[in-house]
Amino acid sequence: MKRYIFFDLDGTLTDPMIGITSSVQYALSKFGISVRYLKELIPFIGPPLAQSFREFYGFSEEQAEEAVRYYREYFSPKGIFENEIYPGIAQLLVTLYEAGFELAVTTSKPRVYAERILKHFGIDEYFSLVAGSELDGTRVNKNEVIQYALDAYGISGNDALMIGDRKHDMEGAAACGVESVGVLYGYGSWEELTAAGAGHLVETVKELREFLLAQDTDKEEEDTTMVRFGFIGTGKIAENFYQANRFINGFELTAVYSRTMERAKEFGFRKGSLAYFDDLEEFAKSDAFDAVYLASPNCCHHDQAIAMMRAGKHVLCEKPLASNYEEAKEMFAVAEKEGVILMEGMRSIYTPGFQKMTEYMETLGHIRRATLQYCQYSSRYDNFKRGIIENAFKPELSNGALMDIGVYPVACMIRLFGAPKSVKAAGVRLKGGVDGEGTILMEYDDMIGEAIYSKITDAAVPSQIQGEEGSMMVSEIENVKDLRIRRKTVTQSIHFEQSDNTLNYEAAAFIKMVKTGTGWEAARDITLETMKVLDEARRQMGIVFPADEKTAEAAAETAPEEDKASAGEAEAAMPEEKTEQKPEPAASTEEEKSAEPEEKEGESPAE
Repeated sequence: MKRYIFFDLDGTLTDPMIGITSSVQYALSKFGISVRYLKELIPFIGPPLAQSFREFYGFSEEQAEEAVRYYREYFSPKGIFENEIYPGIAQLLVTLYEAGFELAVTTSKPRVYAERILKHFGIDEYFSLVAGSELDGTRVNKNEVIQYALDAYGISGNDALMIGDRKHDMEGAAACGVESVGVLYGYGSWEELTAAGAGHLVETVKELREFLLAQDTDKEEEDTTMVRFGFIGTGKIAENFYQANRFINGFELTAVYSRTMERAKEFGFRKGSLAYFDDLEEFAKSDAFDAVYLASPNCCHHDQAIAMMRAGKHVLCEKPLASNYEEAKEMFAVAEKEGVILMEGMRSIYTPGFQKMTEYMETLGHIRRATLQYCQYSSRYDNFKRGIIENAFKPELSNGALMDIGVYPVACMIRLFGAPKSVKAAGVRLKGGVDGEGTILMEYDDMIGEAIYSKITDAAVPSQIQGEEGSMMVSEIENVKDLRIRRKTVTQSIHFEQSDNTLNYEAAAFIKMVKTGTGWEAARDITLETMKVLDEARRQMGIVFPADEKTAEAAAETAPEEDKASAGEAEAAMPEEKTEQKPEPAASTEEEKSAEPEEKEGESPAE
């Protein structure tokens, strides 16, 4: 089994067609040579540049060197980024890296450019070596680059495997005694690679993956099935979710829906070969994806999720799952009926730090109090005070501080201690009926829980869990990374290493549910109990969403006649509640209902 895998860069890991051909076009123009169509310059992709200028345009040695300098004038600031990674390559690298293979890039491109490209696509961390030419012309031939890599590792050619798309890769490998694999999704033909002595040929990245994993005879067989995702929503949170998950095993983005085709394609730019939709019904019917990541406004979750599930799609829905408990209950009922997975994207409870925190809690003895807080001043509140109301502060979209960030401490409390026996809530309502901050007292038989949240203030104190034998301070309950545990006079500080963008952990949990069909019941129960607490807190604070009225009307329509009569009498007997700040009426246009989500501040890993 060969543990060292050498990858060519251009045409193997990335598709550099636009960048390279545009740079060549620019260089040729300096010699008075006009090339109208970039595709005419595709033969430049792969071979050493100076050699190509001499071979294709009859340049002298001096002219070729000058052409390379002109090429770099364009390529260094611009052409280097006119490039895209082949779909499936990132996931392949993760799999090989985790399997213990040593990965290297061996390219005729200058090493400094190769390193910039790998870093640009976020795949540099998977390579222990980047071997390339130098700007002074050192190591321009492929056999020199491959030999350099062998020497750097201190191995022989028998220990390595070379993967590339052009004859130079195959010939260079043969010269160094290295077995080669030619990829036909790049720029070399079957005839070219066969004539150059390719040991194996694969047509797609998927075939390459299967071939390489078959080499790993020491590794236990694992499920490498990809779950194909379609995205609803193209805002900041959707971009964060994609960036967090594009490298994890089992995740593949294959489709995007947005209100406009332009926005869908803008979001999908350089994310692979995707299917694009601006019609939600057509999106649901598509067989281009298996599961939906739903990142639309809260008020849209219920209808959109149900439409997707009835079309046989699994759904990972951003938190909160729904506007209220009744909506959430119906959504889970549809999921069970259709035999699909529905999961709320409550990232906090899936992080390694949160899991470790629950283990350390066992050292605190009998827990008597938990104060979990998430208070983060919102930059949008500045606009709110100036009369500019953004989506985050619109109750007609089922938004507000409780639904945006208050849901985190509430869900974490329920994950840790279960459903409370009673709830008492108080909050600050802002103009328009939206809440800015609040406190929810959650009473249990033998302990008290407090969920504190705010979008109009910042907190200077951590969350805290108190037991009879010790206490624990948690730096950020929404993203547990640091704990301070105090037992009598002894204090212990604990730090957890985990991804900066923790959205990958919820996606991994969802993918596992989809593949195994297990684990969804516990996640469902946490979501439903959380929605009950949110509903009761809003009721006590006088926060009403249009969705509440809609579900109440639906319940009334399905209730027996005698129940309707009783409800009508009770309503007539109740005094009218008066408040200085009544919620604004809900927008009812289709445009408002399908509005693109703004960035959710509580969701941004950078904040």
